Amino acid sequence: MLILAVIGVLLNNVVFAYEVKICDDEVEYPPYSYYERVNNVPSKKVKGITKDTLTAIFASLDFTYQIDHIPWKRCLFEVENYDKRKRYDMFSTGSYTVERADKYYITSPFTEVYPGVFYSIGQYPKGIEVNKVRDLDQFDSVCGVLGYSYKEYGLTQESKLVRVPSIISGFKMLEVSRCQIMPLAIQAGYGLKLIEKGKVPEVIRASRIKNIKPETLHLFISKRSPMAFELYTKINNQLLLLKKTGVLDEIDEKYRKLYNN
Repeated sequence: MLILAVIGVLLNNVVFAYEVKICDDEVEYPPYSYYERVNNVPSKKVKGITKDTLTAIFASLDFTYQIDHIPWKRCLFEVENYDKRKRYDMFSTGSYTVERADKYYITSPFTEVYPGVFYSIGQYPKGIEVNKVRDLDQFDSVCGVLGYSYKEYGLTQESKLVRVPSIISGFKMLEVSRCQIMPLAIQAGYGLKLIEKGKVPEVIRASRIKNIKPETLHLFISKRSPMAFELYTKINNQLLLLKKTGVLDEIDEKYRKLYNN
């Protein structure tokens, strides 16, 4: 009877293990989240820093997890309104804002995104140095993607921006000297190599703007989930451990090697 009771407890723990439902943007954001390519065709397999981080976190927790990639606005809405919708406990790969802090428990950062400028070594064979935002004043022609804001870079005059439809288009403009620089997060620019095989010109390089603080990416847990505080404390503690033991740095380095090849 004692053996049967123990087996019953173990089975109950398996059956009732809580599955954390996570959502993220359906739009690819390499190297953080993107679909593996098979013969240059996107598959259904998601890869990236976010996926590897979640796998490392939940490997040591008594939860399982499932992540769905859906429209971003819907993802945020579902997590914020968990008490009514009951679909997603949390979302991943988001940046910190005061408004979000009111709605979600925000974990420690799991990675950083460095602001920088891209240029062509055809125009600048010795590279360029941009230690501060004011250093961008020396450039007369700046490529900017349609719909992107460049206030962070001190660029508020549209007359100084050459608007392009995509990042790849901007890289092509740099390659043929149609503009001098393009402000862009370094990982986001180089990360395109993971999904746009052969489309990022070999002459493209990036320089980090040192006096702009890097953007941090976090996991966000709905305060309206009944598991909210337990999820937050356990996931955050695991994140801190992964940072201290160097696992998060190893994940970042893995993808840096992939897109720098």
